[in-house]
Amino acid sequence: MKSAAAAVALLLLAGLLAGCSGIAAVQRPAEAKDALPADIRSKDPEMPSGFRFLAEDDGVQYFAAESPERTTACIAAYPVDKPDQWMLACSDGITGEREIVTTSHMGQPTVKLVTTGFDTKALEAEGWRKVHANVLVGAVANP
Repeated sequence: MKSAAAAVALLLLAGLLAGCSGIAAVQRPAEAKDALPADIRSKDPEMPSGFRFLAEDDGVQYFAAESPERTTACIAAYPVDKPDQWMLACSDGITGEREIVTTSHMGQPTVKLVTTGFDTKALEAEGWRKVHANVLVGAVANP
């Protein structure tokens, strides 16, 4: 009986730890700056809403959202001077601390969304630049 109770306790602990993954910045109350630019749109009705502004770097604004159960997360990148080159990408199955999704658009930096607490040292050693705890920027995508 003790082993069964221990197994249940371990499963509960694992569930709690898994629930800690995700993007902490999207948990704060929304502010006016969090509104996605009108140019950014998706036809996917399952896409998380409630985007939060994360950072602006080199004229590009970065926003993120995640589903309430933290199983889907999205990154949006909006180049203010080239609004037609916006990017939006989502990924399912957020578990643990990891890279979530990477996206690019010709003429814009490649963008990577990572979970809060993910160790980005290896990515940074590869040339990725951290612009926010959850956002890394890579090389400009060329044709």
